[in-house]
Amino acid sequence: MLPPLITVVGTTASGKSTLGIELAAHFQGEVVSADSRQVYRGLNLGTGKVTQEETKGVPHHLIDIIDPGTPFSMAEFQKMAYIAIDDIISREKIPFLVGGTGLYARAVTAGYSLVDVEPDEAFRREMESKSREELIEAIAGYGIIITDKQISPRRLIRILEKLRAGAPAENQSNPHYRTLQLGLTWDRDVLYARIEERLDMRIKMGMIEEVQGLLLHGVSPEFLEMLGLEYRYTYRYLSGQYPTFADYRAELLTEIRRFAKRQQTWFKRDTDIVWLDTKGDYLAQAIELSHLFLSQNSPQENMPSDLDE
Repeated sequence: MLPPLITVVGTTASGKSTLGIELAAHFQGEVVSADSRQVYRGLNLGTGKVTQEETKGVPHHLIDIIDPGTPFSMAEFQKMAYIAIDDIISREKIPFLVGGTGLYARAVTAGYSLVDVEPDEAFRREMESKSREELIEAIAGYGIIITDKQISPRRLIRILEKLRAGAPAENQSNPHYRTLQLGLTWDRDVLYARIEERLDMRIKMGMIEEVQGLLLHGVSPEFLEMLGLEYRYTYRYLSGQYPTFADYRAELLTEIRRFAKRQQTWFKRDTDIVWLDTKGDYLAQAIELSHLFLSQNSPQENMPSDLDE
């Protein structure tokens, strides 16, 4: 039987990090971060990294492992995640994969067979002028039909980039672990209120100053734009692209809420996720499900889903 892995995924501002820590502490396990931005040093408030105090002594992996501006791919993440998870298992601990970058988490839980193709910046610049329809048509020329309307132009360009290099476009699965996937989100009004409260707290704690510091230390505006959300819009505010602070805050808040909605749509397609009932004691529910899973029982039947509306 494959070794066990428990994941905690879900929308931004849902409380995934806290839940992951509580579960890992309860089972004396360790957390492996599945966040595409928390791998970077110095990106703290904007990515919601937990502080040393907030970890409650639970070891965390794949946080603060590379410098800002360094390219980092899903294939590199998967390789490092396998190493971290296998190390935790070798010490007879339970690994908890926690984070909101759904594709990163899925690459590990599904065991995607990934080929790491070096970015071709000249090709990317050429493709950026193409429409979404043109990109899909170009991919179709390789015999791949794209029907998912949620795939971004940036992702379509990456697919083309891999196809040109001779890499497979479709991910083949080879799971390394027996996985329980726990999902955490909230009703829309509650989630939106949590997002607003968290944004204001981050700004108060110095998120704008964090971005100023990154720029002073040579982090490029292009990299901050690529990071999206807090870093993109804070950079634009600092560079004078918003008339007032209120305009900056309003647009950033709107974009984070839109991002959360896209996350919900993406995660909802994964039928392996067991959605916790946030109207009840979801920590107790998560502990019970984890106990059942670790005792090799299947907890996934007839469980409630907060995403069913």
